[in-house]
Amino acid sequence: MTAVTTKGMFLLTDRQCFSILAWAAAQPQNGLVSRAFLASIALAALQPEEALTLRVRDVELDDDGRGVLLIPSQGRELRAEEVDGAATVRMVPVGRDLAAILKEEFARRGLAPEDLVFVLDDGRPLTAPVYRNVWQRARAAVPEPHEADSPLGRTVSALRDACRAAWLRNGGQAAAHVVAVAECVSVSAPRLAERFAHCLRKPAPAEIPWHLMEAAMDLPGSPSGPRGAALRS
Repeated sequence: MTAVTTKGMFLLTDRQCFSILAWAAAQPQNGLVSRAFLASIALAALQPEEALTLRVRDVELDDDGRGVLLIPSQGRELRAEEVDGAATVRMVPVGRDLAAILKEEFARRGLAPEDLVFVLDDGRPLTAPVYRNVWQRARAAVPEPHEADSPLGRTVSALRDACRAAWLRNGGQAAAHVVAVAECVSVSAPRLAERFAHCLRKPAPAEIPWHLMEAAMDLPGSPSGPRGAALRS
């Protein structure tokens, strides 16, 4: 039922994540907005605070059923290009499942570009106490009885961890892929790789381009020879 990873990390399975979304949608009060909010964390790895401030103008959906979320960089570690105080945004991919949920929410509420995406049925913005209450009830209802007292899903950020792990597992796992995922989730690539090392496949010796690594070390005019093989022996 759960994936137990290194350093005692417990990850929700894909089935559990979607079961939680379905449970939230079925609630008679604020069910659909709760489902949409949790989906933005489970399917786009947003931080809860980022999702709460998301506005319709920050969501760009294409005709093919995909899109991107434009998330302000405020709250992250400053990068070199942000030192001058100019805020930037990061682009987070939106798959078809999340795009469909967001489109449904926009249409249901008749939201305008400047409106917050996640609004309660009574018109008030969704708040942390409300979504935490929903999460605790979902956590009690969805997992198996023996999982209720486990560390599994203690906070809503468990959905974010599950999404980040899935993105790493299902990608090419090259360094460029890790960097791309790190950009999407707003953490450094080394930190992401360290925390989710269990999601990255270690390459076999035969897959490592030793000849390219050796060539990179050659000095101009140096004779070629079996130096790389000697270094690896």
